[in-house]
Amino acid sequence: MKRLSVFAILLFAACASTMPANDAEEAIRKADAEFATNARAGNVAALAAVYADDAVIMPPNAPAFRGPDAIRQFWTGFLAAGQIDVALTPDKVTQSGDLAAEIGHYDLTITPKGAAPIHDKGKYLVTWRRTGGTWKIIGDIFNSDQPLPR
Repeated sequence: MKRLSVFAILLFAACASTMPANDAEEAIRKADAEFATNARAGNVAALAAVYADDAVIMPPNAPAFRGPDAIRQFWTGFLAAGQIDVALTPDKVTQSGDLAAEIGHYDLTITPKGAAPIHDKGKYLVTWRRTGGTWKIIGDIFNSDQPLPR
């Protein structure tokens, strides 16, 4: 009986050590901070690099942007609107193996050249997938908390 208990403990330890770490929250919080820094710097390449090759961005009032070229196109256009200042705040990160879902909120200011700043607050839902030890976005949807103009 004692051998069976030792075997069971060793088997559990071996299985536990091969399970993927629950590392999503820390990695995603870091990625969000870097994303905001890259948006402020106007670094389209760095913004696009966070997305997986099969990713999709679903912005409000626009069609979905699918794949690397479309995602670069979206961020190029977005950053062309003016100086960006954004804060991304994850409210909840839920991980299951190599997938994670992030629910959060944003605070965004766009300052067009020669114009008054435009401020927006809203929420987002991002789906992440760990590939080769790196977390990449596979789905990104966000929308404003501002009421629609009447």
